[in-house]
Order: sequence, then C-alpha cells, then structure tokens
Amino acid sequence: MSTESESRSEDKRSPLRRLFSSRSFVALFVSNALGFGGEQMRLAAQSWWILDEGGSKTEMGIAAGLRVVPVVIISLYAGVLIDRVGGKRVLILERLLLIFLAIITGLILLIDEVEIWHIVVLATIAGSTIALGTPATQTLVPAVVPKDLLQSANSMNQLGFALGRTLGPLLAGILIAVRNAALALFGLALVYLAALIATFGITAKHQRTSSSDSATRQIADGLSYIRGTPVLMWTILMAFSVIFFGMIFPLIPVYARDVLDVGEVKFGWMWGAVAIGQATGALAIVARGGFQRKSRGVAAGAVIFGLGLIGFGLSENYWISLAFLFVTGLGFPLWVTSVVTLLQDHSKPEYLGRVMAVYAIALQGVSIGWMLGGVLMDSIGNFPTVLVA
Repeated sequence: MSTESESRSEDKRSPLRRLFSSRSFVALFVSNALGFGGEQMRLAAQSWWILDEGGSKTEMGIAAGLRVVPVVIISLYAGVLIDRVGGKRVLILERLLLIFLAIITGLILLIDEVEIWHIVVLATIAGSTIALGTPATQTLVPAVVPKDLLQSANSMNQLGFALGRTLGPLLAGILIAVRNAALALFGLALVYLAALIATFGITAKHQRTSSSDSATRQIADGLSYIRGTPVLMWTILMAFSVIFFGMIFPLIPVYARDVLDVGEVKFGWMWGAVAIGQATGALAIVARGGFQRKSRGVAAGAVIFGLGLIGFGLSENYWISLAFLFVTGLGFPLWVTSVVTLLQDHSKPEYLGRVMAVYAIALQGVSIGWMLGGVLMDSIGNFPTVLVA
C-alpha cells in the first residue's frame, strides 16, 4: 500500500499522460478501438442488409442476438486458456479468425442466392469468436498499467470503444452507400488486420495458473472462487442488467428507416451519437480520476442511460434523436468502468481470466437485448419497447 501511495505522490502527471506514456497501453487501446469498431461495422452492415432484403425486425434482432448461445460455453473455456497462456496470445488468435470470417461473409454476400439464415449462422460464428477476445482484453489492462490507474485505463478503453462505435457504423454506412454490404465486410477485414498488428505491440507479463487439472475442473474451480468472493459474485450479477442497454440497438435502424426516414449515412451518425456520448462520459471519468465509491458510478450511469432512451423513443425529429442518443451513450461508461474495475481490483491474478470470462458472459446480455428488442418491436411496437428498456 505504501509503495502505491508513494508512486502516486512522486508521479504528478495527469492520469491521461501516465497512461499514454506506456507503449503497451497505447497498443492495447488501439487494438481494442479497432476491434470493437470492426464488431460495430459488422452489426451495422448485417442489420441494414437484412432489412434491405425484406427481413423482419425479429430476424434482424436474432442475427445479432443468437450468438449468445455458443458464447456461454466458449467464454468459460476462453477464461481457462487465458489463465494458461496469457491474454495476448488469445487476442491474436481471435483477430486472425475474425479476418477470415469477414472475408468469407463478404464473398457470400456477393452471391445472388444468399439467404438471411446464412448471415445469421455467420454472425453466430463471429460472435462466438469474439468471446475469445472480450475477456482477453480485460485481463491485459491490469497487466500493463498500475493499480491506481485501473479505472482511468478502463475509461480510456471505453473511449476507444466509443471511437469504434462512431467510426465503425459510419464507415459501414459509407461503404454500403458506395457499393453494397459486401464491400463493408471486405473493409471490415482490413480493420481487423490493423487490430492484429496493434496487438503484437502489447508487452504484458503473465502469471500462469499452476494447476494441472483439466479445463473442466479449472472452470469449476473458477466458478467456485467467484461464488466464494461476495464482491465478485454481486458485481457479476449486477452486470447482467446490461441486457436493457442492448435493447436500444435494434431500435436504431428501425427508427432510421420507419420513423426518421433517413438514408445510410445519417443512419451511421445515429450510431455515432451514442459513441460520442460514450466518449464524453469516458473522458469525464479520466478527468476526475475515477470514482472512490464505484456504486455511485453504477447508479449515475443507469439513470442517465434511462433518461436518454426515453427521450429517443419520444422523438420524431432526427436532430433531437441524435441528442438523446448522445445522452444514452453518456451513461454507459459510468456504469461499465465501475463494474470492470471492481472485478479487476478484487480478483487474484491466477483467476483473472476466468473471472473476466464470466463477466464476458454477462455482457452477452447486450446480444439478448438485441434479440428481445427485435421480437418486442414486432409484437408491441417501437415506443412500448423503449419503455420496457
């Protein structure tokens, strides 16, 4: 404890300058931003393609949400793999697989006989692959920054995600407008290639698990560790509330087409408004040095998000809708950085991969929200779905 307090007093630079003086953190930041931007490109491109081909809102939601089914199993084994070989190696594997899948999906979209279920299957495989990388990135943060910078580092990663959420759908919208969704998928492969190159720049020490047990036994051991650590157990249970955040995403393309009557580029900016709000919230956290009481961040984020979502559902004006989407995005980093930092701060290093893998499963509530949002819009309408969320 004394060493940490002394290092704080000796290094009077701002958290932002301290973070970006680390080459490994910069590489992780760039890799995460590009990786998440790629994921948003894929979600935006496939959602627009399904609607453009006459698919229903339910089909659009299922394409985004069905990936949660295999992810539950894959994430648990990914956590064991991370604890064994390290997050960097697992992240490299994920990037390579996503490049391959983006190229395959782009080629399939060029075939006239392609059907919606083909895209649903590929989206499920891609989502399952991302299950490898999500916990890997979270375990790399405490490996490249000191403990007192954890929440600031997580906030900057949220900024990277926000940049990805802004530029990913915007780039997808532009490429779709220029040519078609297939071009957006080929562009996605290049984005993932850049993320792979950035990942190689991360230097992180890894404390391998000393257990020689099977993967299944190590999963059971990890779950037992979480159950026996109340702060981890309750934080992960709280993380499952992210399902409501996911319900907004199928609303955006539907509102763009049916309510606001805008084209591909303005549709991309609607995603961008969420991301700009997310970036603003992340920078605000870094500026104040994080929350001493993480529960305040969780509560503030939930309230801000809810107000923004209700306003978006009531609006029929494009510019007002952008403003409320900004507010919605503003609340998310306040919530998520507090949750992630609690988990990183209270986990033993040898269990961190498995803890973050269970957290990654909780984050799949976003995918369930996508699926549930699409079903509810077809069943009860757009605005009632907003009220449910």
